[in-house]
Amino acid sequence: MLRFGLFLLLAALTLTLGWKALPGRTPAIRSGPDPIAVMEPVQIGGMNQWLLIRGQDRSAPVLLWLHGGPGAAQMPLAHATTRALEDDFVVVHWDQRGAGKSNTGDFNAATLTMEQFLQDAHAVTRHLQTRLGADRIIVLGHSWGTMLGARLVARWPDDYTAYIGVGQQVNTARGIAVTLERLAPLIRAGGQTAHLRWLDGATPDGLMAHAAYVDMMEMLDDFGGGMNVPVWRLALMLARAPEYSLGDLRRWLDGARRGSGPMWPDYRSRDLMAEVPMMPVPTLLISGAQDLNTPAEVSAEWFERVSAPEGSAHLVFDLSGHAPFLSEPERFTTVIRTFAHSHGW
Repeated sequence: MLRFGLFLLLAALTLTLGWKALPGRTPAIRSGPDPIAVMEPVQIGGMNQWLLIRGQDRSAPVLLWLHGGPGAAQMPLAHATTRALEDDFVVVHWDQRGAGKSNTGDFNAATLTMEQFLQDAHAVTRHLQTRLGADRIIVLGHSWGTMLGARLVARWPDDYTAYIGVGQQVNTARGIAVTLERLAPLIRAGGQTAHLRWLDGATPDGLMAHAAYVDMMEMLDDFGGGMNVPVWRLALMLARAPEYSLGDLRRWLDGARRGSGPMWPDYRSRDLMAEVPMMPVPTLLISGAQDLNTPAEVSAEWFERVSAPEGSAHLVFDLSGHAPFLSEPERFTTVIRTFAHSHGW
């Protein structure tokens, strides 16, 4: 679900920046008691899947970031979003199957199923436990990564110490209904003819079709309810990613544009209310008040119902849309650190 304008801008930037022809690498960390900065392929689920592991102290708590999409790998944004967290954590970015560096030319999109992603994520966890000597790991999911992350932690609680959901996805049908309810007055107040025409034919049931859903998601940025980051800024961050070559960026674009299409029937039928009524670890949800992709109201509905014996909190960032780590990065970093420190990690 990637706007064509971003594709064109990113293509222009990568052609302009000649160094993108070089292989990707991650810069060394030259401070801290025992730094680690590695990027490596790991055999997961029958294919090579890439990990970026960075932190100033390899004995620090491990934070596994599950990116959105499916297919919108976070690794090329790591240099702009999670460097500050490397002071307190070993931050791991994983290019999931079909995303970024793990989007091979012969990739089989039929393997994009929830169960396969869950098995992959648990295998990544096992690898990190061995690689870093970590008994339990903090999971942070964003958008699609929250669909994966909440279920991952609920299924294998002994391997995880906490869960952080950013833009928590709860129920696709419920989310669509709330998005349309909030989007409609914005379109009526300031929409162009094409927007108004779209609104005339938009219904919650109709938007459950994948193509219609994609159209709505691509419209959100026009009304401040998407990522809330200018396309040129996002493209520049991607183009400057030291870990990604030009070929990697092309693979990223291909995976991001594929999105949830191959697994849409599975994706749209998921209901966190029914599937995960209890979170066995401390849980933190972060929502953007302006987010129309995963509205804070729907995240709150799950938060209010879920049993979380180890403690839970739901914070709403007033200035953010679907990516609080881009809109309010300093507050985002402080909240993650405070959450971890309050639990003694």
